[in-house]
Amino acid sequence: MSRARGSRRRPVGISGELGEALAAPVAGEHVDEVVLGAEHVPEPLVSGRDAGTVPDVVLSGSRWRRGRLTGLRWRRWRCRDVVFEGCDLSGVIVEDGALDRVEFRDCRMSGVVLAGAKLTDVLFSGCKLDLANLRMVEGRRVEFTDCALPEADFHEARLSGGRIEDSELGGADFTGGSLPGLRLHGSGLRGLVGAEALRGAVIGPDQVLDVATALFDAAGIAVTDRGQSAAT
Repeated sequence: MSRARGSRRRPVGISGELGEALAAPVAGEHVDEVVLGAEHVPEPLVSGRDAGTVPDVVLSGSRWRRGRLTGLRWRRWRCRDVVFEGCDLSGVIVEDGALDRVEFRDCRMSGVVLAGAKLTDVLFSGCKLDLANLRMVEGRRVEFTDCALPEADFHEARLSGGRIEDSELGGADFTGGSLPGLRLHGSGLRGLVGAEALRGAVIGPDQVLDVATALFDAAGIAVTDRGQSAAT
């Protein structure tokens, strides 16, 4: 692991609304550059822990590259001004998580559990999030771009001012969610569950059929030719 201390540089590569949020320096904060090899997990994170459980983790002002953190269980995880790049976080379980101004770029996060986490100005870009558990997440300005989210669970998630664009959402479950202003342009919505939660969301003209089909399914409306029996 290598560290460059004493700098006030912020993690780079965050664009758009998230980039603007990171633009202004904060007095007294410093950035540690953390570079992880593909097989390396920092010993302080796991030393003396049982069954891979890591409580009271605070990460601030750092960049994690190619880290393998699979299967860890983090309790009371606090993360601010951090970039995860090319990391494997598959199967990671986060209990009582709070992420602020964080970017996940090109990360493998299959089956990750972020249920109930508080996310503010968080970006997922090019990530694999199949079967991710995002139930009851409270998110402000959370963005998913070019991500794989098949069968992701957004049950009762509250996402305001967010985007899920150019991503695959086949079979994702939004039942009971609150998604005001959520922009879904370019995303695959076929087989979406809980489509009634999309009230207030914004879609493109090419997505109307998939959303309509999901809404019909949610309402129990069958579409058949005249004289044809509805499938049961």
